[in-house]
Amino acid sequence: MGASSPPKRTFLLGRSSECDIVLNHPEVSGRHALLTIHASGMVEIQDMGSKNGTFINGQRIVQSQLQPGDKLTFGSYEVPWEEILRNPPPPAGGSDSPTRLTQVPLSPRNFLRTFLAVAIAVAVVGAILYFFVRPWVFKGP
Repeated sequence: MGASSPPKRTFLLGRSSECDIVLNHPEVSGRHALLTIHASGMVEIQDMGSKNGTFINGQRIVQSQLQPGDKLTFGSYEVPWEEILRNPPPPAGGSDSPTRLTQVPLSPRNFLRTFLAVAIAVAVVGAILYFFVRPWVFKGP
């Protein structure tokens, strides 16, 4: 490896505070995936056995290279991987040592989707209670 080439960097992505890059989203596993930037500039993602899966352009992967413009998602949560590469967390020690980054915020699109899903679930439960449980509980004389 030449003096001008950057060292290999590996980042653990997930919901756990122990991860290098914390993604605070319910569809992200505690230790979801490893993002590796090789000295050659190649970027690789490896799923760590997550529950909701790792996808590149809609295809579930176990390990794969990322290309510019690829859409990386954990479950249905889109991960801004190119933004992470533009501003990677600094190494805490050696080139492969753990790093820290402030939490990646929820995108408004995913927040709205989650909010709507919760609102619909509450409406369905309310309707079930009103139409099925209410007649049994409040019987007339």
